Amino acid sequence: MFDLVKFELKKIVARKSTRYTCLAIVVVLCAIMTLNVLQTKTVSNTDEILSGFDAIHQRQANAEARAGALTDERIEAETAAYFDLAFSELDSEEVAAMSDAAAYDAVRTAYGEHGARELYGSGYWPWLFSAWNSGGKEPIQVSALIGPSPEVPFYEALAQKTQAILDDGQGGAWTYSEAERAYWTQKQAEVSTPIAYGYAGGWENIMDCMGFLAFAMIAVCVALAPMFAAEYQERTDSVILSSRYGRSKLVAAKLVAAFLFATAYFALCAGIVFAVSLGAHGAGGAGLPIQISAVSSPYDLTMAQAAAIMTAIAYLMTLGFAGLTLLLSSVMRSMLSVFAIDVALVLLTGMMPTGGVGALMHLSALFPTSGLVAPFMFWQYMSYPIGGFVVDLVDMQALVYGALFAACLPLAAVFFRRHQVM
Repeated sequence: MFDLVKFELKKIVARKSTRYTCLAIVVVLCAIMTLNVLQTKTVSNTDEILSGFDAIHQRQANAEARAGALTDERIEAETAAYFDLAFSELDSEEVAAMSDAAAYDAVRTAYGEHGARELYGSGYWPWLFSAWNSGGKEPIQVSALIGPSPEVPFYEALAQKTQAILDDGQGGAWTYSEAERAYWTQKQAEVSTPIAYGYAGGWENIMDCMGFLAFAMIAVCVALAPMFAAEYQERTDSVILSSRYGRSKLVAAKLVAAFLFATAYFALCAGIVFAVSLGAHGAGGAGLPIQISAVSSPYDLTMAQAAAIMTAIAYLMTLGFAGLTLLLSSVMRSMLSVFAIDVALVLLTGMMPTGGVGALMHLSALFPTSGLVAPFMFWQYMSYPIGGFVVDLVDMQALVYGALFAACLPLAAVFFRRHQVM
């Protein structure tokens, strides 16, 4: 059996279509990840525009300057200090009534570019004030509204924000059932407090780049499309199916070889994403909560755990499409048709116009290019009510692609074994 699996692996790798496609995807992925690092930009403390590693180091320094647990005492002190600084030259009631653009212009006029950057922050102030923010207001406007000592404490405001998000229903596109509301309310209540702030740029970049692994899925589909279809086209199916172990061990070897190839190639591509992200942005902050990416996230996860979950889902998607490709290859003689279906499902579904229709948004989120994004998975409250149960997006993706792989693999074997030799 081992020799058969080895033989089938060699056949997969020996095909020019496999070698060229897989190599091209690896090169493209390396280029994308490199450009992702080089195109990172931020502004220094001296108003200089930084890019590449300089920008990354500046972002790290900015975040580490604010690192630490957000206790109630710390938040009270910081909101009071911010209010005193922001409204030493401006009137809080006037700022509260301004538009976003007018508020920014007023701050820049009163405090200059450096003062405006200090008040708007390099990520910290918008993140902190987002607990009380509604309607996309600027940090200084939120400060003007809540005052130096917020009537609603930070963690209570987060609980209220969860209810506001559920009331909003994804911009009116989705009406949450009572079961869903209870599910998300309970999940948010389980988030560990106090939340710790800090720098986790490497892990955040992994989550941002996870969608690029859709290209790895395409490469796997290209490699596996000829698995059975090529036997039909080359008329070797008659030889295989009439041999002693053609309908048993050889078919099993093909499936095992396909699984091993898909796993190895996915590991290579995921390794590139991890290596470049952690190498360039640093591996620190693995234990920080996912709330540093979005304070309203209802998941009690660390950044490393969230990145690992996204990687596991991407791997399940790869296996799911590998299984589907094998099934299509077993019933279709045209490898091009198999590949066209794969491309449509992996890539073109990301272009699906949802038009603010909740059902279409939830359907689109199940596919790689739309679903492998951190906001959908961890802080946009995507859930699927099934009877009295509620399944969140992560679990639904795992169920769909796990079931797809589990169903397609044996079906591919059955259809090939029952193929009538011409």
